[in-house]
Amino acid sequence: MSRILKFFLFIILFIIFFEAGVIGSYTLVTSQPPDVEKLIDTQLDILSSYLKMGKEVIGPKAETVNITNKMEVAEALQKRAQVDGVELETLNATTFEDLENGRVNVNITAIGYRENITESTGQIVIRPTARFMITATAAATVEDHEIKVDVGTIRILSVIRVY
Repeated sequence: MSRILKFFLFIILFIIFFEAGVIGSYTLVTSQPPDVEKLIDTQLDILSSYLKMGKEVIGPKAETVNITNKMEVAEALQKRAQVDGVELETLNATTFEDLENGRVNVNITAIGYRENITESTGQIVIRPTARFMITATAAATVEDHEIKVDVGTIRILSVIRVY
């Protein structure tokens, strides 16, 4: 017999003995006759879930929206997150709500930074510019599929240092 045929025969016998073991252990554990079709379907579902891992999006997809008052939002984020500045290019807003409504809740993300800090407590220590990922939420009004964020409603969710 060729090696390939022996390999496939080994795989088939392995699967048969594996299934016999699953059916036997099911009988011992539950003290009931096994439902073979249900057992095989469960195994196939588990295997297919491993193959699909990370490919499916469970919830709705967030819609990226354009902010009309970026400068005001950046200044509010800067003040509330206690950073020296916010990079306008990284300022993004997303929403899961329908833009047909007049008022929507938005999630805001941006990169903030703190300037070089020098300390003179004995030794002079110069630290590089620190960068932070700022995540916030706010209410906004919709104007022609663009949004104007109400800066009074901005609430910081997290400020994480980016290395």
